[in-house]
Amino acid sequence: MKKILVLSFFVLVLMSGCGSDSPNGESSEASSSGGATTERSLRPTDNSSSGAQTSESPTNSTENSTTQTTSSEDALADTVSSSEFGGYATFYFNGMNVPDSININTTTNQLTFNVNTATQAVYNFTMENVPVRPVRLFSANTNVIRTVNVSTRLTIGSQLSGSTNANNQSGTLYLFHNANGGLSLATPNYAGNVPADQADVMIEVLQ
Repeated sequence: MKKILVLSFFVLVLMSGCGSDSPNGESSEASSSGGATTERSLRPTDNSSSGAQTSESPTNSTENSTTQTTSSEDALADTVSSSEFGGYATFYFNGMNVPDSININTTTNQLTFNVNTATQAVYNFTMENVPVRPVRLFSANTNVIRTVNVSTRLTIGSQLSGSTNANNQSGTLYLFHNANGGLSLATPNYAGNVPADQADVMIEVLQ
């Protein structure tokens, strides 16, 4: 009888032990589940970081676009150095109601219309490289209108000597390389007498 009572006591103790393990197990699982929830709550922060990267993309795109634009302009640029013509060059016109010639002297920074004639006129001028721009002009010898890209500008200043002709200072000049490898000078159309849609067309003059 005592043996039966002892065995019953041990069975009760064992059952009591199993019952106490179960809440701990559930608590452990609940704790683990809570950890998983915490990790998920951090994910929006990761998405926020991704959004920041996306917001930077337009800036990078703008920079790339600016770089490409600059590279394209550099590729089109046609700059002329005074060393190419020894700082001294004369360009001769053909036709009516235009100057006889224009001489460029970068040593003295003087530009002369109608060299060695009764209507010679001397001016100060500046020569500089500028952002590339397209100009339309009447081609030398053929008068066919074509467009060229120019980057070297000559700006006529005050008159130093010679006959007075306001038409000489009517616009900007441009130097550029022609298809034959030589230099051309683009000048205003001093003669005028063109339709309104050709008012912007300049004249190409050769050396």
